[in-house]
Amino acid sequence: MQISTRHSYQADIDTVIAMMADEVWLSAVARHAGADRWQVSSGADGSHVEAELAAPQKAVPFTGPTLKVKLDMFWPPSSNAGTRDGRIEVHIPGMPATMIGTGRMVSNGGTTDIDYDADFTIKLPLIGRGLEAAAAPYVRRVIDTQQQVGNDYLAGRLA
Repeated sequence: MQISTRHSYQADIDTVIAMMADEVWLSAVARHAGADRWQVSSGADGSHVEAELAAPQKAVPFTGPTLKVKLDMFWPPSSNAGTRDGRIEVHIPGMPATMIGTGRMVSNGGTTDIDYDADFTIKLPLIGRGLEAAAAPYVRRVIDTQQQVGNDYLAGRLA
């Protein structure tokens, strides 16, 4: 299932890249997404979040009450001023579910827009597509948590 969304931040690309590499922002994203436990790291190889959160009710028969989620974001340097192309990967260890996609940052005056396009799949015979459709709003809500937390971060409201 294809999932696309756009985030807009009131900051330049370098500031947005720095935010996405900041462990304070990464932890806040995990917390606001509903994680009970999480570990974050950031370095030259990208930004990483490993989190445990309550499984959506429809997924509980397959996952149990808790989902473990691994998020990796990569924003390599760009040779084009004003743009940055990245990759986002979400894996659910022990489950046949992944989300692999791209992000494109574009500087637009004093704002930075990010267009995300990803393929979300649950590889279970017969029921995978139905579970994808049921989970898609949840997945999109978790992705869009980045926008909400980013706004707070850029406004200085995160400690």
